[in-house]
Amino acid sequence: MTSNKEIIKKFYDSFKRKDTLNDFFHDDIEWITMKGMPNGGRYVGFKAIMEDYFPKMLSNFGEFHALPKEFLDRKDRVVVFGNYHVKSKSGKEGRVPFCHVYTLHEQKIAKFEQHIDTKKIQEYL
Repeated sequence: MTSNKEIIKKFYDSFKRKDTLNDFFHDDIEWITMKGMPNGGRYVGFKAIMEDYFPKMLSNFGEFHALPKEFLDRKDRVVVFGNYHVKSKSGKEGRVPFCHVYTLHEQKIAKFEQHIDTKKIQEYL
């Protein structure tokens, strides 16, 4: 059986490669991003996340990459600390620290919670 930590590491790798992600998500996944994040809010289900959240959020940036650094695994949760590498459409580039909290159920992501300094991310819009 794969550990929750390994599942989340594989998720980041698949996201980076732009692989299909639906195998990582529980049917009723809840995706919560900070309100100050472009297109931030709560999304439920794979379709809402992949069709409503990500395309609209990513359209605000020239580049946007999540670079995880540290993974903490505890029971059904994995906490990830890292940085977003962000490039504005005008070319301004930088990093914004993040904390992601994943809740897993049956080896699938059931909930995602994002924690970032939304004022800092606004500098790249």
